[in-house]
Amino acid sequence: MDMKSSSDGKEILPFFVMDFVMPSEKIALNIFEPRYRLMVRRVMEGNHRMGMVGIDVQTGTIADVACEVEITECQPLPDGRFYLEIEGRRRCHLVKTWDQDGYRVGEVTWFKDKVVDDGASLAELRSTAESAANLARLWITEASQRDSHNGLVDRLNEAPSTNDPELFSFWVATLLHLPSGEKLRLLRLTDTRERLAQDLIFLRSWTSRGCRLQ
Repeated sequence: MDMKSSSDGKEILPFFVMDFVMPSEKIALNIFEPRYRLMVRRVMEGNHRMGMVGIDVQTGTIADVACEVEITECQPLPDGRFYLEIEGRRRCHLVKTWDQDGYRVGEVTWFKDKVVDDGASLAELRSTAESAANLARLWITEASQRDSHNGLVDRLNEAPSTNDPELFSFWVATLLHLPSGEKLRLLRLTDTRERLAQDLIFLRSWTSRGCRLQ
């Protein structure tokens, strides 16, 4: 299924309704429901992209914010299931959704954080991102010394540059065992500074309690 546009210029995206994914986040999926098998086959015939979205616990319905993901690996299995590896790309607002052959399809608009224009504010953002990077690096190093097979060093090697504070703020969030409500809150934010500040709060809380990062 190629990305389509509606009559008013909004784009249409098929959705896998499970949980929230952050930009740059990489996860593996096992697709077994017939409706999603059909969706994956259609997505793989197109641009290999779909949406990932969770349920807003405040409303009990599909959230109004989601993330486009790209299928980077698709392995059909003998019993008809698919093993997928996906990576988060762009955030989107869901303008409206409907059922199509059993799965959800949504009309979406794309959004990013507010642009920081002046040099001083951008330097401050990058400095905050560096603080988060140092704290994450310290924790990952200590955790890997306790368990060299936890894969955290690989996560550290995949970290985006702090010169892109917005993307880096999402990468930090992927390290943490955040509940769906917190993931949704971070996805909705359009202020990179605010998201980085929240990242630091989470990191300091986790490290002070000796918790494991994912």
